[in-house]
Amino acid sequence: MMRFALPAVMFLLFILEGTAFQIFAPDYRGSELQFIPRFMFLLILMTGIFRGRSHGLFYAVIFGILYDIVYSPVLGVYTFGIGLLTYLFSMSTSYIKRRLGLVLLLVLMAVIGFEYYVYGMMSLLGITSLAHEAIFTTRLLPSFIMNGLVAALMVYPVRSWFYSVDGLDDR
Repeated sequence: MMRFALPAVMFLLFILEGTAFQIFAPDYRGSELQFIPRFMFLLILMTGIFRGRSHGLFYAVIFGILYDIVYSPVLGVYTFGIGLLTYLFSMSTSYIKRRLGLVLLLVLMAVIGFEYYVYGMMSLLGITSLAHEAIFTTRLLPSFIMNGLVAALMVYPVRSWFYSVDGLDDR
């Protein structure tokens, strides 16, 4: 039963991202700030860190394809970005696993890299023409703060969950 728990939780976070985006949509609130939730990406990164790079990469490709199909106007952008950043930031050493601050720092650096990757690809493909300053102040900073708070709340329970599944000590 536990083998299906992680994909089910990732799928629920995938659905929650779409719902949360509708709640924080700029035209709904009358603000220019865009809060882009990356909850599923956070869990994929933590999976890569705590369970290993191959687990993280597997879920990154599967859910990246799903993300591309549902949310992206161009197929492959999110699949490649989630997969690449999960591969690069899934440093699964015991030193990093034991220090939640380092895990949080890695995850937040990956979120920044992912936002810049998506902006770069969309501007390269001509889908967006916004300047860097506009993207930085209206999208990157608010999204970084929101995802940082969610990651800070997620990191300890996720680590405990993975350690209990693997039968390891939580220290």
